Amino acid sequence: MRSAYREERWVEVNKCKETGEYQDFLHKDEYGIVHYRFFKKKAGNIKGVDFYDIASYRGAEGPYIESVVPGKEEILFKSFDNAFEKYCIKHNIIAEFAKLDPWDDYAELIRNNYGGEYYGNYYCNNLQLDFYKEEYNRRSKRSIKKAIEAGIIVSKDFTGETVSNFIELYKNTEEKFHTSEYYKMTEEDIKRYFEIYGDDAFLINASLKEKIITSVLVVMGEDIVHYLLLGSDPQYSEFQANSLLTYEAALYGKTRGKKLFDMGGGIPGGGIEQFKRNFITDDGIWKYYAIKKIRNKKIYDIFVKKKTEIKNQNYFPLYRG
Repeated sequence: MRSAYREERWVEVNKCKETGEYQDFLHKDEYGIVHYRFFKKKAGNIKGVDFYDIASYRGAEGPYIESVVPGKEEILFKSFDNAFEKYCIKHNIIAEFAKLDPWDDYAELIRNNYGGEYYGNYYCNNLQLDFYKEEYNRRSKRSIKKAIEAGIIVSKDFTGETVSNFIELYKNTEEKFHTSEYYKMTEEDIKRYFEIYGDDAFLINASLKEKIITSVLVVMGEDIVHYLLLGSDPQYSEFQANSLLTYEAALYGKTRGKKLFDMGGGIPGGGIEQFKRNFITDDGIWKYYAIKKIRNKKIYDIFVKKKTEIKNQNYFPLYRG
């Protein structure tokens, strides 16, 4: 399946949130094409030589097999890996981080050949089923019923006229989760989705007595609907508006012919995961993996030693922790 994350417009809408220089690496040989997009960031300088690390942009990315001769997938990817290793040496790239797209047709092959490690889960509905009947549990259905009985009205904004309402509500999310600057949003950030995606991006809003109390940014790729960013007024949490919006957004994606509804990620055992598990079966858990490659260990270790204080020992690359 093809997610929104592999599309050029996803890169375009998120470029301004990234630091570093955007790079587009394309490997072609007689067996096919592998495409890899990332941002190159300066790691530091040693004896007058600049060194860099690279990272994929927000969402799930990494290398993609765009086309391949049947049966030659592994040969093609190994050829790409060799070519990219030479690219990293030539451009003084010492470390590489990428979150791999779990829905890609070649996700397992890429993970196994590129050394991916488990990073988290995405929680999804199969829109080719009667997902309400077959995947929602009793708790999620009760929550939806409660929202409807409370008088919650759902509307969709395809033009961006309610962006300011979304931003005000999203500030509550930023405060609750102490988000970094990277995950904070402005009106301009959200409006860019409408400019670039057109009818494939919208805000789905829950209103009570004509007041928007919950708002979610939704983006649609070729096959997958992504329930991206949510803002809500905590004073109205008892009305379960998010449960109703989750259902209505998935239902709309089904009418548009999409195959999967992605509710986003979550830490196993956390509160967000517990909420999302009410809407899915075990088949709706998509594990995703991250690449953490040290391309030049000698230089990498020098930068780690030069770092006076590392606040997050789990961060990669470590010298940025």
